[in-house]
Amino acid sequence: MFRVVCVLLLLWPVLLTGCGGSDSDVQIGVPSDVSTPPPISLDEWNQMTDINQKYDVDTLERLRASDPELESENAWNQFMKEVVMPKMKEEQPRPPQH
Repeated sequence: MFRVVCVLLLLWPVLLTGCGGSDSDVQIGVPSDVSTPPPISLDEWNQMTDINQKYDVDTLERLRASDPELESENAWNQFMKEVVMPKMKEEQPRPPQH
C-alpha cells in the first residue's frame, strides 16, 4: 500500500500537467521570429559610450550592414584596420601609473 501511495505522489504532478497542447504560440522545432536590430551608422557607433557593447561582434556587424561598400571582405578588413582598431586603442582604459 505504501508503494502505491508513493507512486501516486510521484505521478500526481505528471497527471496534473497532462499531455495536451499549450496555449502559447511557441512551437518546438519551429524557428521563432527574432527581430534583428537595425543597422547603425558610423556616427551612432562613434557616439556609443559602452566599450563592451561598441566593440561587440553583433554591433560591428550592424555597423557593417549600414554601408553597402563594406560588404566585401577586403573593404571590411580595411575599415577595421583604419577606423575600428585605432578607435579601440584610443578608448581602451589605461592601466594606473605608479
